[in-house]
Amino acid sequence: MSQLFNNKVLIFITLLSLALLASACKPSAEKLLQDGNDRFEEEAYLESLAIYQQANFEDPEIAEPYYNAANALYRQGAFGEGLSLMQEALKFADEESLIESSFFNMGNSTYNTQDFGSAVDAYKQALLVDPFDKDAKYNLELALLQQEQQEQEQEQQEQEQQEPDDQEQESENNQQESEDQSEDGQDQEQDQQQEQDQSQDEQGEGQKESQQEDEQGQPQDGQDQEEKPPSQTPPPGQRMTAEQARQLLAAIAQESETLQEKLGQIFVAPPIPPVQDW
Repeated sequence: MSQLFNNKVLIFITLLSLALLASACKPSAEKLLQDGNDRFEEEAYLESLAIYQQANFEDPEIAEPYYNAANALYRQGAFGEGLSLMQEALKFADEESLIESSFFNMGNSTYNTQDFGSAVDAYKQALLVDPFDKDAKYNLELALLQQEQQEQEQEQQEQEQQEPDDQEQESENNQQESEDQSEDGQDQEQDQQQEQDQSQDEQGEGQKESQQEDEQGQPQDGQDQEEKPPSQTPPPGQRMTAEQARQLLAAIAQESETLQEKLGQIFVAPPIPPVQDW
């Protein structure tokens, strides 16, 4: 019985010793953080980054390992990854100095990615925490200048891209105007030709009407005039010719007058003037 009790005590002591030994061999998050800082000062950034990640695994709610790991990534040029870790550090940071430094480093990360708008916002947040941070003021002014220059360059690029489109549109408009003018010119020529044809037709009709009027009002050169027979009566004091006699006989046959009447009309002697009373 006594021997069994002694064995149980021995087993308990052995297990307790092993637990204490394991606890003593396992490094704490604070110890890991210090080791990581030592490697960081030696510019062994990849080794320090691995140690900081181990410290985060040991205590995920400590802000310093995130912050230091973000700085190690920043030194390697991994600005995007460092920015994500800096945002994690802000979730757990409770000291103003760490909060202000986190915003300041976030401004540096976004500045290097040429996200000058985000850099301006980050530097402003840092100055809200510590208005006397000269580095944050200087970086803020520099970020504002870079932001303004970037906006001007973007506007210039947009204008340069717009100009070819405007020129192309203007060329199309000019071409369309030229085509319209050509069509208008053709239409005008057609209209002028139609007007000329119409004018010629009207002139032709006018000439025809004028000719008809001349033919009706003023017959020319005996055309359309009714031919009158030559006078059948010879002048007084002249003898009738054979032709006149023939015509006279023909007229007598057609009319009711007697030969004597016609002869009396033809051979009427002029009256004898009266005797002058001297």
